[in-house]
Amino acid sequence: MERRASQESLVELIDSGQFLVAEEIFSERRTDEPMEMVIRSEVAMYFDRLDDAAALLEEVAPRVADITVAARLSRAKGRLALWRGDDQQAATQLQTAYHFYVFLNDSFGTSKSLLNLARLALQRGQLDAAAEKLAAAQSGITGRTSKRTEYLRGLLASEQANLSTDRGEIEQATEFYSEAMRLLKATERGRYYGRALVGMADLKCAAGDFQESLEIYKEANTVFERYDLKNEVARSQLKLAQALIRLKRFERAEKLAEESRDLRRGTPAAESAALSVLVITALQQNELVEAASRATSAIDLADQCGSSAECLLARVRARIALGQVRLAEREFKQAAEVLNEAGELARSSNDSSASQRLQLESIIYLAEAFHSVDTRAGRVELGRGSELLNHLEDTWLGEEFNRVSAKYEEQIVFTEDNRLVFDGNQLPRWQEAKKTLEGFLLRNALRQTNNSLTRAARKLGVSKVHVHNLKKKHGL
Repeated sequence: MERRASQESLVELIDSGQFLVAEEIFSERRTDEPMEMVIRSEVAMYFDRLDDAAALLEEVAPRVADITVAARLSRAKGRLALWRGDDQQAATQLQTAYHFYVFLNDSFGTSKSLLNLARLALQRGQLDAAAEKLAAAQSGITGRTSKRTEYLRGLLASEQANLSTDRGEIEQATEFYSEAMRLLKATERGRYYGRALVGMADLKCAAGDFQESLEIYKEANTVFERYDLKNEVARSQLKLAQALIRLKRFERAEKLAEESRDLRRGTPAAESAALSVLVITALQQNELVEAASRATSAIDLADQCGSSAECLLARVRARIALGQVRLAEREFKQAAEVLNEAGELARSSNDSSASQRLQLESIIYLAEAFHSVDTRAGRVELGRGSELLNHLEDTWLGEEFNRVSAKYEEQIVFTEDNRLVFDGNQLPRWQEAKKTLEGFLLRNALRQTNNSLTRAARKLGVSKVHVHNLKKKHGL
């Protein structure tokens, strides 16, 4: 009787989000009771020990005779499969768990299973199915008040926020994240609270509130570090690095991206994502050779990955990064090829906001590449980009879209054979034309004189001091 009461207490701890307390208990005791082994696997998953969780579930499965344990076992197996990106296995196990809990008339267990099925639907880009399951899960705990239902409401609010974000319903997403943060801070205070913080920071960053997003990302990092959740720290740091890039704080962004990469060594998709960010910091600091090397490595790593959504997005990011390098090198045909590939990959992904943003980013830079190769095709891409912008809120991508669109209005073209062309029928603005011509002449003079300021000045018929000042002005 005492052991049964103890197990019920552990179940209550996990169901109310108290994983840290459960971890401490399990560090001091070990039993081979089936329910306790399943619960231990859930704790192991929470702290990213997925192999330990799998071993526990494999060991306990043949000994399960009780339907309550079988229901929890199926849900844990489904959750593990979801964590590992095995959609098919996740669907099978989570559906089994759902039917077990319906048979048991366990409304809490049914709602928890529906939550996980909604997560799977979101991962697959099935937004309507996710909404239906989240609504049913919420209905199953309506009118109930306890620590575990409050925790579950926090999890549901967080997934509803994710759904609203993918649908482009930003106000609703903000409200749901606020609710999730309130509930999860009062109950769990760990992984899922941190994820809600990151979701809110993502919204702030997309809206152009970069400085405000920094503070929220930092708070999330503190939460993840307290729970020693290295994978979550790595993801959050990479997002923080991207916000810093928007603020032109490249050295700090580079350091965070390097730390993120180090935390997830051996995970190809994660390493590739970090390298893609490092490509941008290198480009912004005029380290073209380093940027090219990082982009190539990012693609190699992403292509080693599996078929999960994370892996597919890593492939897209890596190709966008390489496309930006080729643009900087003025290899416009090569840039167009790799960016077109990135766009096709993004379109084959799920319909999440992350994949839509990457699709838009690939379109913007593809249009930029086409400006020097095929302006008609470039205008088509801009039209597609404009359609996507109508459904996405992202200040920075909007600014990049406007920057590239302006090129088509001003008709300043760099050709493949290193020629600068101005269309006399569509004259650019004076300052833009002057800046473009200065950069073109300076780069070529330095290239032809092996970066000698004296000889470059002589070639251009200006003083060495003037060349030095121009070099500084153009960041060369």
